[in-house]
Amino acid sequence: MRLGMEAIEQIKVVNWVKQQTDLPCFHFAGERKCNPIYGSVLKSMGVTAGVADLFFMRSDKNKEYKGLWLELKVGKNRLTDAQKDFLVIAKREGYQAEVIYGSEKAISYIKAFYSLEE
Repeated sequence: MRLGMEAIEQIKVVNWVKQQTDLPCFHFAGERKCNPIYGSVLKSMGVTAGVADLFFMRSDKNKEYKGLWLELKVGKNRLTDAQKDFLVIAKREGYQAEVIYGSEKAISYIKAFYSLEE
């Protein structure tokens, strides 16, 4: 199986989070491929298009936000309409929600958001 660049970059972020922090971090695998019947079952179970790639279940240092949703992109990839809608909803519900390009920028953003020491 060949991994795409977004998957590789996301793995870099998750590995850094696991090795360098105690942040609770989750990925919601909405990009899976399946047959139409199982796709219907997953949709009934709550799988939703557009959910951001990573969720950090911890508020920021100042408690301004409930947690952090990150949509990770690489190269010229752009947000889908469903992803744009999700980020708007997440912000409205009190979460920080950002699209970040590349693992290095994502890690820098996480460090800044959570005021993590170098």
